[in-house]
Amino acid sequence: MIKSILFTLITLLVSFRLEAAMVRVTGVTDGQTLVVERGGVAVPVKLAGIQVIDDQGARSLLKWTIGASWVLLDEQPDGGSFVYRSPDGLFLNRELVARGFARATLPGIEAPTHVVVTYLGTLYAPAAPPAPKSPTASGTGSARSSRSPARPSPSRRRRKP
Repeated sequence: MIKSILFTLITLLVSFRLEAAMVRVTGVTDGQTLVVERGGVAVPVKLAGIQVIDDQGARSLLKWTIGASWVLLDEQPDGGSFVYRSPDGLFLNRELVARGFARATLPGIEAPTHVVVTYLGTLYAPAAPPAPKSPTASGTGSARSSRSPARPSPSRRRRKP
């Protein structure tokens, strides 16, 4: 009983410590700075881990991608924030790098350049030789078809004059 209460208390304390801020974006200042509303006050937020190469393109991408939506801010100790769009979790810092508008300055921002695959065997196996055909392979022993002849459709029937 005491162990379960202690476990619940520790879990609650850890979960309160790991919270991140969900805020609404109110504008885009430049390709690396967003303006968010925090507590009724407009606050500038700089994107962490990137160096913008094309400011105009980055600004356009940010306006088009997030506009005035909600984002999750993961503040970094070196300053700036990792920004994730809500509700789909698009990592905006990585998106700017992937689209060529910025360069990654921190590890983990740049998308992996190789695809991880699992080897499942030979892709193209050699084809098996065709089986020889015999006249009695059908099993009926007759050359007559077992299907009944098809009836002509009503449009093909001729009317007698």
